[in-house]
Amino acid sequence: MPEGHRVQSMFSGIAHRYDLLNHVLSLGLDFYWWRRMAATSGAAPGRRLLDVAAGTGDSSLALARRGAEVISTDFTQAMLALGPEKFRKKQMDGLVWASVGADAQHLPFQAHTFDGVTICYGIRNVERRALAYGEFLRVLKPGGRLTILEFSRPRWGWLRAMYDLYSLKLLPHIGGWLSGNPGAYTYLPESIRAFPDQPRLAEEIRLAGFEQVSWRNLSGGIVALHVGNKPL
Repeated sequence: MPEGHRVQSMFSGIAHRYDLLNHVLSLGLDFYWWRRMAATSGAAPGRRLLDVAAGTGDSSLALARRGAEVISTDFTQAMLALGPEKFRKKQMDGLVWASVGADAQHLPFQAHTFDGVTICYGIRNVERRALAYGEFLRVLKPGGRLTILEFSRPRWGWLRAMYDLYSLKLLPHIGGWLSGNPGAYTYLPESIRAFPDQPRLAEEIRLAGFEQVSWRNLSGGIVALHVGNKPL
């Protein structure tokens, strides 16, 4: 089974526990990472953003809190089904939520539709990233911004050793136990190790046609925040 389909199938089965998994397995740092992503994305009143791989909507909420109109997509409908209820509970004034099941490689939107595109922890699970970058470029308005938040590997030796111990030994067991699916997170450690490092991912984005591409490490490099702009 292709990696993307396998991950999609796995997440369909644990959608109802996904928020708990996120917060426990990230040790609560996801709140900080989402806020940084939202600030970097340029989300603001009057701006229309596409949140790809939105999961159950926490990243979309971070964008909406800054006043943006948010269209949320995900690879699995089971994840998107939980987002609207979360938004209703927040009772945020003026919030626009429209969930669309979509593959990042084939987005169902017209060209020049969005001021910004964000994707959090999802680009790793896209089978052909070059196609996804092309779709992001297509749906963005000239000058629009792409913001990618993705797991990385820490810079410092001691932190990397602790991170490897956690991701290789503890995370698969804890995630499997919390999700009720013992094999749910076994794919993640090798996925992180095989994923391009920050400079190479930035080069991928640049080669796709984005400009002013930059990246920064968060939490010592546990995750990295990449940014690129569509040429005017």
